[in-house]
Amino acid sequence: MEEAINSEALDELRSLMGESLNEVLQTFIDYVPDQINELTKAVFNNDADGVFNLAHKMKSSSSSIGALGLAHTAEQIELIGRAGSTEGAAELLEQLKGMYSDAEVLLREELKK
Repeated sequence: MEEAINSEALDELRSLMGESLNEVLQTFIDYVPDQINELTKAVFNNDADGVFNLAHKMKSSSSSIGALGLAHTAEQIELIGRAGSTEGAAELLEQLKGMYSDAEVLLREELKK
């Protein structure tokens, strides 16, 4: 679970954003499950463009809050979609779901601070 969130990056964001970081984290928690569902549909519908676009968004938003493990996995999926394929994305999607689950736990703890 440690690789789910980079605590140094999150601490730096907290020092820059203060309490407004809570809104960003809550928005992330609220929207990522829907993005994962959409990404799952794209993978199973062999929609390479959808896989690319959805994974790219997830990579960016994850990276911005220090969820670097999630961002890395999303980037791997993004590259598959960019290549015009969905092959191998389903396996990575399972990793992505696990990474989000770990990140969500840590982010909810952060919101309690």
